[in-house]
Amino acid sequence: MPRRKAATPATDPNVKQENGNSVVNSQSDDRGSDSNGEQKTTRKRVVPPPVKTDPDEPTIKRGRAAKSKAAEKLAQIKQETSDEKETGKAKKGRAKKKAQVKNEDVDDSESTAGGKGAKKGRPKKTQVKKENDDPSSSSSVGKGKKSKQVKEEPTDDDTPLPPTKSSGVERVVVVSKGRAPVDALCPIAKTAHVLEEDEDIWDCMLNQTNIQFNNNKYYLIQILKDDSKNVYSVWMRWGRVGANGQNSLQPCGGDLGKAKKIFMKKFSDKTRNEWDMRDFFEKVPGKYDLLAMDYATEDTTDSASKNAKEKMKEERKKIECKLDLRVKALIELLCDVRIMEATVMEMKYDAAKAPLGKLTTEQIRAGYAALKKIDELILQGKYSNMQLVLACNDFYTRIPHYFGMKVPPLIKTKADIQEKVALLEALGDIQAALSVIDQPIDVNVHPVDQHYIGLKCEITPLDKITEDYKVIENYLLSTHGKTHTSYKLELVEAFVCKKDMEYERFKDVGNRMLLWHGSRLSNWAGILSQGLRIAPPEAPVTGYMFGKGIYFADMSSKSANYCWATQRSNIGFLALSEVALGKTNDLLNANYNANKLPSGCNSVKGLGRTAPDPQKFKKLSDGLVVPMGPGKETKVSNSQGYSLLYNEYIVYDPAQVRTRFLLKVKFNFR
Repeated sequence: MPRRKAATPATDPNVKQENGNSVVNSQSDDRGSDSNGEQKTTRKRVVPPPVKTDPDEPTIKRGRAAKSKAAEKLAQIKQETSDEKETGKAKKGRAKKKAQVKNEDVDDSESTAGGKGAKKGRPKKTQVKKENDDPSSSSSVGKGKKSKQVKEEPTDDDTPLPPTKSSGVERVVVVSKGRAPVDALCPIAKTAHVLEEDEDIWDCMLNQTNIQFNNNKYYLIQILKDDSKNVYSVWMRWGRVGANGQNSLQPCGGDLGKAKKIFMKKFSDKTRNEWDMRDFFEKVPGKYDLLAMDYATEDTTDSASKNAKEKMKEERKKIECKLDLRVKALIELLCDVRIMEATVMEMKYDAAKAPLGKLTTEQIRAGYAALKKIDELILQGKYSNMQLVLACNDFYTRIPHYFGMKVPPLIKTKADIQEKVALLEALGDIQAALSVIDQPIDVNVHPVDQHYIGLKCEITPLDKITEDYKVIENYLLSTHGKTHTSYKLELVEAFVCKKDMEYERFKDVGNRMLLWHGSRLSNWAGILSQGLRIAPPEAPVTGYMFGKGIYFADMSSKSANYCWATQRSNIGFLALSEVALGKTNDLLNANYNANKLPSGCNSVKGLGRTAPDPQKFKKLSDGLVVPMGPGKETKVSNSQGYSLLYNEYIVYDPAQVRTRFLLKVKFNFR
């Protein structure tokens, strides 16, 4: 969830200057901070100067972004590849006798005639070309034409950054006749399938990034077996992420041993790991990393399987859904995989099926670990450019990104770290959501009912005539921060949430308050299924202003900013959680080690300059305190020149939290 980052008065755009002193506006929420994205800092390079000067207000996307040069270049590459395919059809007769082998990469010396073992008397070999998986790689970092600064030093702020433009990469439909899909660009995809032997699937996707050479590349290897006879081939495709790249199809006839030998040698050459030991894979510097493929995505099936699945889906829809219509609509929205994919693509993650697959939990953790190394370099302040380049290479290799033809940017500021932490948090929540969505199909249960059951969270609509609804609506409207002027919030629907796990483990240490928590739409299915979580040990500390914890706010708009709503997508969700704060450790300044609480304390409260008036607080029948607004000046000052604009509440034990309500809100932008 969103983690808090530290703010510095000199650079923080969330810092206002008042009487010579700076005032920082801090956000809160989500697994470490507000929004499973996390705090981000608006960058001049990304966002044009805002019309309004609200430091705590996310930038609004206006209109459709024009297609980037990178996207145009990618489209050109796809068209050229398509043209080459058409030309190749004229040679179909000869291709039947021997498969055309396209040139391998710099350390692959196979020729179009079949490699090193070509016999005398065969046609003259064509010259072996070096791998050019990155068409722009000739302009390596530090050489040739100087590239623009990747990012200028951003202000240190805990306000989330605006989402970046989607790369526009098209999702490639591939053919699957088993657990692994045949690469869509393979010429024998319709007549062959990926070899499976018990639990062994002879298919792998590799990824590598080298910023210094502008490489951001993949390597796909598959053993294919003919659908009707025991004939085998090895298919390989490599290139820049998002491009079709080059390929090689090596026929092996009935010799399965030969096919396996080719596959395993290529895997070893590229990774310096052995295929038989891939369960213990260790990333080697300068070599490719092994990515886990997503074989279960619905659009990765052949036409027959897809038609059967569509028919089953339609049949299941005829089954009566037992949910209230309002809950049914909620689950359909929260479990929409397209929204999840769009979210991570906006964050530059390559979510397309080709060329990269879905990451595993282990690889997400490896991404955190790689990011932590970058964070340590930045914090120590003394490092060589090559040290940072190599650390960034490791992160991008483990967590595939799409940058078109641009050089992968260095991750070199606190804001950059927080941006990538947000991505990893989103990937973690989406992975949790997909574990619910991709459960084995029960043909006797409506699909939405099955998703609801998988969340293991009781969700009930709250009628608008009830007292609880009126209290919640008043709480929402009365705690809108005065600096958040770009929109007004409107309560559309409210749902009562009860997750047995949260109620069973709840630790009531006293001082219970009903507090706000906001996150991206794509994250809520994961949050509801697993509860709010704390960042893993591998995560860098920079992303969290008061250490790794679960962040909340008592001002609704502070958390609402982390919904990332826009004028074109103006619906978001906020949680109201019961938080047992106990004795708070009140802090004015950021402290990455705030999770190491003083003896007798149960939580941290970051003191803000505006907060709900305690005289207006409302206590519910069970003793739960609702800090009703409006906000008022707290007179909190900081001798160092700045303080938070609004309160932050952080707990470091998930057992001190239980979600009570989920609110569907509309952002009415001015």
